[in-house]
This record gives sequence, structure tokens and C-alpha cells, in this order.
Amino acid sequence: MSCLFMLLQSQMSLPDTIPVDPVPVPDTIPRPQPMPDPPPDEEPIKLSHR
Repeated sequence: MSCLFMLLQSQMSLPDTIPVDPVPVPDTIPRPQPMPDPPPDEEPIKLSHR
């Protein structure tokens, strides 16, 4: 724990007054999600191209 904390402090180089949170990015920002599966209408088209 102490080693990890020291590494984080050295990388962030922030004063001790600011708490170092494990997740700097708040959950309010949506994360990039993987592309959804293609609709069933596109499946036969891709198969026919093969």
C-alpha cells in the first residue's frame, strides 16, 4: 500500500493537501462502449458478401 501510494504521488506530483483518488475521472463522463451487434437485417448482407 505504501509503495503504491508513493508511486502515485511521484507520478501525479500533487501536494499532500489534495487527496489522490484511485479514479480521477468521475463516473458522470460516459465511457466509450463497444459497438453494438449489427441488426439482423445486416447479417445476411455480410454473409452474402463472403
